[in-house]
Amino acid sequence: MIDNEREPHAHDARYLTPLQWTALKRSIIRDIHVERGRMLRSVAMAAVAALRHSWRRLRERQQARNELRSMSDYELRDIGVTRAGIDAVTRHGNDDATPSASPRSHQNWRAMMSKAYWIVRVSVRDETRYPEYLAAAKPAFDKFGARFIVRGGAFEIMEGGARDRNVVVEFADLATATACYRSPEYDAAKFIRQKCAEADFIIIDGA
Repeated sequence: MIDNEREPHAHDARYLTPLQWTALKRSIIRDIHVERGRMLRSVAMAAVAALRHSWRRLRERQQARNELRSMSDYELRDIGVTRAGIDAVTRHGNDDATPSASPRSHQNWRAMMSKAYWIVRVSVRDETRYPEYLAAAKPAFDKFGARFIVRGGAFEIMEGGARDRNVVVEFADLATATACYRSPEYDAAKFIRQKCAEADFIIIDGA
């Protein structure tokens, strides 16, 4: 209280001395420079981080392309990729499969990946147990994204022989179709199917 009574105008800018004005001005300028430097450092750090991320992404893409090119045609077929598809994506210089990618990029990636199918012909011996197989197989179908193209239905024999029921199931690629068949989920269902039906079962790569 005593200090305030002695200097009632100590914090009033109207009563500052020239020396105090100079000190205040220098303090304000110093604060502005400090804040500007902080902002410039933040911008520079963000720019460097973005450049590093872009460089890392570019390097990873190049490594992936090199690895694909070094694979044999047989190995590429196993993962559902064609050499022509790799060349097409490389030529267009954009292998980003995100929603923001161009339609042409999406078409190139789709061209690289071919669908695969289960083609199954079944003769059911025990009609009462066959629904049990279908129920047991559903978790495997859901897990691996199976899509039924043909599921029973009327048919006409044009040549050769046939079984009672015909099924065609579509998968994203050959690796997925094979993984579904070999999965623990489908293995349990297959055990039930083999008890109540006979089947001709193939997995085939699409065009």
